[in-house]
Amino acid sequence: MSGPEAGLGAWLADLEGAFEECASTALGFPGMSVTGRHEKPPSLHGAYLGLVGPTGAVQIGLASDPAGCQALAKGLMGMGPEEPALPDNEMADAVCEIINIVAGAFKARVRDRANPLQMGLPVFIQGAIQPTERIAVRVADVRFGD
Repeated sequence: MSGPEAGLGAWLADLEGAFEECASTALGFPGMSVTGRHEKPPSLHGAYLGLVGPTGAVQIGLASDPAGCQALAKGLMGMGPEEPALPDNEMADAVCEIINIVAGAFKARVRDRANPLQMGLPVFIQGAIQPTERIAVRVADVRFGD
């Protein structure tokens, strides 16, 4: 990667594919659809994880409102929507684990273009990521399940 904009289109397609794979396997949701793409950082709760390769770095993330984070966490844990809400720390841990799973699937998809690609530790953040001259933000709005 050279600069924040280099190759983002191909990387995003691979990342969306990794999210779809995770949705149908680890989360048990019947599919995923992209409902929009833009450059506005979401002001939502989410887990972010850094990936560093020989030519640059990228952060990937999964963000949602509190109810969405609960649904994602419960999906990972095999819980139904009718079950009680998870405590915030357990929900955040689960969403961080989801981004770990997605990062592993993403690494597999880009290994021919970015190898080695080292994963950092996920962090859970409330609020928007701010773009700068060195940080580009690309967002795909997705819907998990039917």
